[in-house]
Amino acid sequence: METDQLHSLVRSAESIIGLWWQDDRRNWCAYCGIPMRRRAATGTRLPPTKATRDHVVPRVHASGLLTLPCCLECNQAKGKQSLPEFLSGPYFNQKRMKKHRNQWPLAHLWFVAGLAYFRKSELIAQKARGSRRVAG
Repeated sequence: METDQLHSLVRSAESIIGLWWQDDRRNWCAYCGIPMRRRAATGTRLPPTKATRDHVVPRVHASGLLTLPCCLECNQAKGKQSLPEFLSGPYFNQKRMKKHRNQWPLAHLWFVAGLAYFRKSELIAQKARGSRRVAG
């Protein structure tokens, strides 16, 4: 796939899922659907419902590209796993059994995982083009 085609595909996919941080989805965990708290009392342990952002491609894999709204408990459970590993694991399956009305549809989560890796591919392709220009 050509880089321009990849770029166009990524932009189309982003328009489909929308900008979660600008709508009500930012208030609930994408994985388990619980309402999240933005703040915690000073001097206390962070509650498992504390709002965080989960990196779809873990930061240990040099991502930082795409994040999801996520409660602290789910974020810690996911840890360094990729999103596909997490979605296939026992913790996620147990949480989804509760069927909270605000959890993101499973198809959307898989879509986000694919989008994140497309974006990573796009960056790798850009770096490769840049290094060829320097070497050439």
